[in-house]
Amino acid sequence: MRFEVKVGSEIIGFSELEGGDAPMGVAFGRLVPTPAYASIQPYCIQHRDQWKFIPGMTVQERGGAPIECSGGIQIVDFSPELGEEGIQIHLLGVTNPPYDELFAHHVEAYNKRFG
Repeated sequence: MRFEVKVGSEIIGFSELEGGDAPMGVAFGRLVPTPAYASIQPYCIQHRDQWKFIPGMTVQERGGAPIECSGGIQIVDFSPELGEEGIQIHLLGVTNPPYDELFAHHVEAYNKRFG
Protein backbone atom coordinates (compact mmCIF):
# COMPACT_ATOMS: atom_id res chain seq x y z
CA MET A 1 0.00 0.00 0.00
CA ARG A 2 1.32 3.45 -0.87
CA PHE A 3 0.93 6.36 1.53
CA GLU A 4 1.14 10.07 0.77
CA VAL A 5 3.21 12.30 3.03
CA LYS A 6 2.02 15.90 3.06
CA VAL A 7 2.84 19.22 4.63
CA GLY A 8 -0.37 21.16 4.41
CA SER A 9 -1.89 20.28 1.04
CA GLU A 10 1.47 19.68 -0.69
CA ILE A 11 2.68 16.10 -1.23
CA ILE A 12 6.33 15.96 -0.15
CA GLY A 13 6.77 12.23 -0.67
CA PHE A 14 5.44 8.69 -0.67
CA SER A 15 6.14 5.61 1.43
CA GLU A 16 5.10 1.98 1.53
CA LEU A 17 5.64 1.98 5.32
CA GLU A 18 7.10 -1.46 4.85
CA GLY A 19 8.42 -1.91 8.38
CA GLY A 20 6.69 -1.91 11.71
CA ASP A 21 6.53 -2.74 15.38
CA ALA A 22 2.96 -3.94 15.91
CA PRO A 23 2.89 -3.90 19.75
CA MET A 24 4.22 -0.33 19.78
CA GLY A 25 1.91 0.84 16.97
CA VAL A 26 4.91 2.00 14.94
CA ALA A 27 5.15 1.94 11.15
CA PHE A 28 8.16 3.09 9.17
CA GLY A 29 9.65 2.95 5.72
CA ARG A 30 11.67 4.63 3.05
CA LEU A 31 10.40 8.06 2.06
CA VAL A 32 10.50 8.66 -1.69
CA PRO A 33 10.58 12.45 -1.91
CA THR A 34 8.84 14.66 -4.43
CA PRO A 35 10.42 17.98 -5.49
CA ALA A 36 8.33 19.67 -2.75
CA TYR A 37 10.37 17.85 -0.08
CA ALA A 38 13.25 20.27 -0.80
CA SER A 39 11.37 22.94 1.18
CA ILE A 40 11.74 21.00 4.48
CA GLN A 41 14.76 18.79 3.75
CA PRO A 42 17.37 21.04 5.44
CA TYR A 43 15.22 21.07 8.59
CA CYS A 44 14.88 17.26 8.51
CA ILE A 45 18.64 16.80 8.08
CA GLN A 46 19.43 19.27 10.87
CA HIS A 47 17.03 17.57 13.32
CA ARG A 48 17.53 13.94 12.33
CA ASP A 49 19.09 13.03 15.68
CA GLN A 50 16.38 14.66 17.80
CA TRP A 51 12.78 14.55 16.74
CA LYS A 52 11.19 17.92 16.03
CA PHE A 53 7.55 18.39 15.11
CA ILE A 54 6.82 19.64 11.58
CA PRO A 55 3.56 21.62 11.68
CA GLY A 56 0.96 20.42 9.22
CA MET A 57 2.70 17.16 8.30
CA THR A 58 0.33 14.24 7.71
CA VAL A 59 0.43 10.73 6.27
CA GLN A 60 -2.57 9.16 4.62
CA GLU A 61 -3.67 6.51 2.21
CA ARG A 62 -4.19 8.04 -1.20
CA GLY A 63 -7.44 9.97 -1.02
CA GLY A 64 -8.02 8.95 2.61
CA ALA A 65 -8.06 10.76 5.91
CA PRO A 66 -4.79 11.50 7.74
CA ILE A 67 -3.52 8.74 10.03
CA GLU A 68 -3.60 9.78 13.69
CA CYS A 69 -0.43 9.08 15.65
CA SER A 70 -0.17 9.67 19.40
CA GLY A 71 3.62 10.00 19.16
CA GLY A 72 3.78 12.03 15.98
CA ILE A 73 5.48 11.64 12.62
CA GLN A 74 9.24 11.85 12.14
CA ILE A 75 11.41 12.11 9.05
CA VAL A 76 14.96 10.85 9.52
CA ASP A 77 17.13 12.10 6.64
CA PHE A 78 20.62 10.69 6.16
CA SER A 79 20.65 11.47 2.44
CA PRO A 80 23.90 13.50 2.56
CA GLU A 81 25.70 10.30 3.56
CA LEU A 82 23.49 7.62 1.98
CA GLY A 83 21.75 9.27 -0.96
CA GLU A 84 18.02 9.39 -1.51
CA GLU A 85 17.62 5.87 -0.06
CA GLY A 86 18.73 7.27 3.31
CA ILE A 87 15.42 9.07 3.99
CA GLN A 88 12.92 7.32 6.28
CA ILE A 89 9.59 8.24 7.78
CA HIS A 90 8.35 6.92 11.13
CA LEU A 91 4.76 6.96 12.40
CA LEU A 92 4.81 6.65 16.17
CA GLY A 93 1.79 5.29 18.03
CA VAL A 94 -0.73 4.82 15.23
CA THR A 95 -4.19 5.15 16.79
CA ASN A 96 -6.70 5.83 14.02
CA PRO A 97 -7.46 4.03 11.81
CA PRO A 98 -6.53 1.13 14.07
CA TYR A 99 -3.01 -0.19 13.48
CA ASP A 100 -4.19 -3.72 12.74
CA GLU A 101 -6.50 -2.44 9.98
CA LEU A 102 -3.80 -0.40 8.24
CA PHE A 103 -0.88 -2.74 8.82
CA ALA A 104 -2.33 -6.25 9.12
CA HIS A 105 0.86 -7.62 7.51
CA HIS A 106 2.97 -6.18 10.37
CA VAL A 107 0.67 -7.77 12.94
CA GLU A 108 0.77 -11.11 11.10
CA ALA A 109 4.57 -11.04 10.91
CA TYR A 110 4.80 -10.27 14.62
CA ASN A 111 2.38 -13.07 15.51
CA LYS A 112 4.32 -15.58 13.40
CA ARG A 113 7.55 -14.61 15.10
CA PHE A 114 6.39 -14.24 18.71
CA GLY A 115 2.81 -15.51 18.84
